[in-house]
Amino acid sequence: MVQNEEMKGIYMDLRTDFGFKHCMGNEKCMMSFLNAIIGDDYGKICSLEFLTVEPTRDHPDLRGVTFDLRCRLESGDEVIVEMQNYAHRYFKTRANYYLYNLMDEFIPKGLNWSDMRNDIPRMIGIFILGVPLDDLMDVVTVTAECDMDTGAQFWDRMRKYFISLPNFQLNENSSEYSFRDVWLETIKNLGNMERLDPKVYERADEALLKLIEKAKVSALSPEEYAQYQAELKILSNWGTPEKYGYDRGQRDALKAVAHTMREKGYSIKEIAAVTGLPSEDIL
Repeated sequence: MVQNEEMKGIYMDLRTDFGFKHCMGNEKCMMSFLNAIIGDDYGKICSLEFLTVEPTRDHPDLRGVTFDLRCRLESGDEVIVEMQNYAHRYFKTRANYYLYNLMDEFIPKGLNWSDMRNDIPRMIGIFILGVPLDDLMDVVTVTAECDMDTGAQFWDRMRKYFISLPNFQLNENSSEYSFRDVWLETIKNLGNMERLDPKVYERADEALLKLIEKAKVSALSPEEYAQYQAELKILSNWGTPEKYGYDRGQRDALKAVAHTMREKGYSIKEIAAVTGLPSEDIL
């Protein structure tokens, strides 16, 4: 455990991969969040299963964590949710790519379509953006496949929620915040506790309070703390959306973290796991 006295009042920034995965990889916390985001559209989720929790580093300069979740609604319907704490160039294309890949897992190989008796579960993508896309002005932008002439939903099996954290701000004049507002305020500002609105605690449910407790930096092991600090340095080097996850500055920041870890005696394997850098960039 990291016992430094200065750490006791510090909470993890949930915009980092480590903080997001560490705190959100809990069934009750995830269910509370999903109900806050999609509950009004789909009904209450009463159970969920984590199918995968994957880092999406298919390129050394990319970052992000993906959760794939099988959710059961109170209605008895099943929905499959892919949630990413991520953003990069051509993100809309990438979001569709991931969802269609997920859909492919629920369609049997070599399927004879005339023998198919039930449609696939609804696929929902939730994409949390630390840097907004230029044309997404709302806090939450919801998209679906629609008829271009009438605007009516054409296919109901897939819907995407893009959450632009920089666009979110609690309305100080509001007498009551929605539970969605409370969750977004927490994700955006938990790492900067002085910015977190105290009213979050008034509206938080048991699961969200558990997440806040789990986010204490002082509860991390030394190894976890080193990984979190490495990602926090990367977070501080994020720039404009076009640089997000791609610019040379982020790669230089990763190399600086690797150099510091080498000086502290970490192995190349450990440094690669934390930074995502190939071994030749660590030597």
